[in-house]
Amino acid sequence: MIAPSLLGESLALQLTSQDNNLEIILDKKDIIGLPKLILFCFEEVELSNSIKLEILKLKERWDQSPILIVIPKSIKLSSTDLMTFGSEGVIQDPTVELLRDTINILLGGGRVFKINNETNYNANSIHNSYGLGHWLLTSGISQINKDLYKIDHIISKKSINAIYSFILLGRKRELLTAKKLIIWLWGPLEVLIESPIKNNYNKNINLINKYSTDITIKNTSTNELWDVIYKRVKERLQVDLLNSTDELAALYSLNISKRSNLLKTLLQEFSIIINKLDSNNNLKKEFDEILQSITPELRANTLRNFIDSYDRLQKNGVEVFISDFLVHNAELGIIDDELPSISLIIDPILNNKPILIDGEYLSIEDPRSIIQLETFILNWIFRTAEIVSEEIISSCSEWPELRKYFLNQELFSTRELERKRNHINTNNQLQNLFKKPVRLYESKRLYYTVKNNRIEKITILEPRDDELKKLDWAQRQIAFIVELRDALAPQVQAIIQYLGDLIVLILTKVVGRSIGLIGRGIAQGMGRNLSKG
Repeated sequence: MIAPSLLGESLALQLTSQDNNLEIILDKKDIIGLPKLILFCFEEVELSNSIKLEILKLKERWDQSPILIVIPKSIKLSSTDLMTFGSEGVIQDPTVELLRDTINILLGGGRVFKINNETNYNANSIHNSYGLGHWLLTSGISQINKDLYKIDHIISKKSINAIYSFILLGRKRELLTAKKLIIWLWGPLEVLIESPIKNNYNKNINLINKYSTDITIKNTSTNELWDVIYKRVKERLQVDLLNSTDELAALYSLNISKRSNLLKTLLQEFSIIINKLDSNNNLKKEFDEILQSITPELRANTLRNFIDSYDRLQKNGVEVFISDFLVHNAELGIIDDELPSISLIIDPILNNKPILIDGEYLSIEDPRSIIQLETFILNWIFRTAEIVSEEIISSCSEWPELRKYFLNQELFSTRELERKRNHINTNNQLQNLFKKPVRLYESKRLYYTVKNNRIEKITILEPRDDELKKLDWAQRQIAFIVELRDALAPQVQAIIQYLGDLIVLILTKVVGRSIGLIGRGIAQGMGRNLSKG
């Protein structure tokens, strides 16, 4: 364990008292052989480069030992920065039980990342007293934390002068020293890592129950990796997702229950395909063939399974199964050109291949790889759901009784439904004719993802030259216009600048001087006349 002395001793005592199998070494001189795990504890996290350098040195010395970083509740680094440290785990403000479980997972070859960027700090929260020592501890720590919070708040504004800032930093060091002294005198471990004691009867305890980044991988098997990704995607597919994309009009024409069922069913069907491919022994030979047939089969199964397969409605006096009608009436082979290859998702998961992120190949166990695969799957779900929803709307136009079953109330009217269909078709044509060629030429791809319970658009740069060559004549002209604009822009800018300089020259050197000479002649003439008077 690498930690400040007081923190390290208390933490080691608490962990070994709960788990007799753990042996914690605080001094490097006592290490015999290779450590099973390196526990790196920080009291403050401000400079990421220095931490990365320390971890790099540890990796060079003990390259086979996993590293677990424990960080305090209040940090100045984002989760993205923390995941680039190169450690096997990062855990923020843990309880003793959570820290012990995390250590066991890393010792078993897993990875854990539990980070919360938003801290719900409550300076006035004081735990229930259990005696004089506990009261002195909680009240003293509470007051020190309150002062530290105020100092950090003042320093973060960056509007104070250097001298005042130097004084505040000195005061902060004094408070931290006082805090260590109080902990040394009275201290249980929960205060050392700033995690409140669990108490079912105290509702005022300020405890982080959910991390904004919560990734736990127990092992590197295909089933475990897919299970982690599946659970993360499922958590984001909430019933009340808000659409902030100004698109996905067909999907949001469905009523809320059918929309939610459609998204969750697509995830389930995708999971079935993953399991099917994973159990295929001749995966390398049949992989391309399976991918070619995956889209129609998956869409058909989705239409059958996202509603009750026994639901029937009257159509021309005959009861018809809704799912069967949708499958036979829909075009299941529609291709979404903006959807990246599904092999970008399946290949890394099944074959444990690294993923290229920001110019660096990362293993599938890296949390950044998990997050990117999650983004790819969410994008696939929303795009596929939009295509399936368009087919459902088309079926509702042919079979009016379906409108109350599938659509929002405002689309029960034939006029409103046809207006919505025309809007969707027009938007698709604009996307295909104008926006798509521009995105291809700019090497951009549009993704849909979920952030803070909202569907949002993100743009990722990737080479798309092969797709650009496959555009038809009309689409290529749009890309040519963009290229022509880029080519002519410097010349036009130079011409405009030259004309502007020329106009300035004429106004100042020619017109200005002429006006000056005329004014001087008038002034001289008036002066002579006045002198004669």
